Amino acid sequence: MRIDYDVIGRLADELGCRCTDLIALSSQNDPFYVGVAARREAGEWFARLWGELGFKVGSHTRRIHYVLVSSDQPILKPNGKPYLNTENDWKTLGAASLAARYQRLIPDRALVDRRNDPAVIFANPPTQPRSATCSAVGETMPFCDEIDDTVLPPWLQVTAAQVPQPFLVEVWVEKSTQDDILIPLARRLGFNLQVGAGETSEVLARDAISRAMVDRRPMRILYVSDFDPSGRSMPVALARKIEFWIMELGLDLDITLDPILLTPEQCEHYNLPRTPLKVTDRRAPKFEDRFGDGATELDALEALHPGEMAKIVEAEVCRYIDPSLTARLTAANSAFQRRVKAAEQEVHERFDISDIEGRLDELVSNFMADREALQDEGSTMWAEIAAQLKARAPRFDPVDLPAPRHATPPEAPLFDSKRSYLEQIDHYRNWQGRDGGAA
Repeated sequence: MRIDYDVIGRLADELGCRCTDLIALSSQNDPFYVGVAARREAGEWFARLWGELGFKVGSHTRRIHYVLVSSDQPILKPNGKPYLNTENDWKTLGAASLAARYQRLIPDRALVDRRNDPAVIFANPPTQPRSATCSAVGETMPFCDEIDDTVLPPWLQVTAAQVPQPFLVEVWVEKSTQDDILIPLARRLGFNLQVGAGETSEVLARDAISRAMVDRRPMRILYVSDFDPSGRSMPVALARKIEFWIMELGLDLDITLDPILLTPEQCEHYNLPRTPLKVTDRRAPKFEDRFGDGATELDALEALHPGEMAKIVEAEVCRYIDPSLTARLTAANSAFQRRVKAAEQEVHERFDISDIEGRLDELVSNFMADREALQDEGSTMWAEIAAQLKARAPRFDPVDLPAPRHATPPEAPLFDSKRSYLEQIDHYRNWQGRDGGAA
């Protein structure tokens, strides 16, 4: 069932609760609640501007902003007042553009994110698991006219066994100050890293969904953020955008999202300092009622406990990525390669290949006349070597193909695309501490 503003209203009536109890973000931001009158009007306003001013796919809202404020004729906002070069009107434009996207009033993926860099990709493309194989190569000796000064007898060519990691893992972090820790870790373990500035944009959420669709493996997103009101809300905001587009586009994707840093338990365990919250942050009182005074930055953990962030992230990533798989696969391929080389050597030793090679050297040096006879003799030998190689070629035992160890996911991630809408709302509410939920 498609969930939208009207459906949420009917569900609220059936359950005897408020509509806002059935959304995870504020009514001004939740993508499922975009049908509320003010947001619907804002989206329609932006869509009209999009068409009338001829904006194209690939536009950026900041550039659209300057087109609007530089228009010869004043651009009127939905409330009838002129659009001005102010911070408030810039926020109005951002909200309206988002509403237009969620209502799908402008082309999909019409706007781009110039504020954040794209994800750093280290996850290897998935492959079908396969056993190693070998086959004879070079069954026909080259024509003598093509021979330089050496010629190889037939040999066994190996196609290595392949076993992919079972999950596509991504770590999302709210700031780039941890790049020196997370980029080397991502490279070593083979996960993707998405660094953002503040709350994740709708564009980056759609990018994650696109990667999951192309990759086809279950995606596991691990979120890293400060321990403050914003840091607590960012994982929910990203999860909600992903949830919306999966349902809106009717996608069958297996995606979970879980915050892994910083949690209140980690702040307490590592005795991290707390910084006073801004008095202008309306979320501060509720946050401090739950967690005590002040907030903690990610940088405090690395400053006071060097190396601990990398350990925590690695442990969480390795719930899904098997760090021993590559070494075990390399060992299995190397063992098979040694068996292949032994079989190859055994066959080659049955033939007097050196005689053919010596006569070829003489042919190259003295321009011998009996090219055809040597060609016939060599081709016969080459064919026999190839035949014996095929008969002697070892087989890779499927038992030797390593399997990734089983994942050890947390019992209840913050977001799981396999949950129903109402089940997922309960998990958001629990994280947010609504109705007595715990952190």
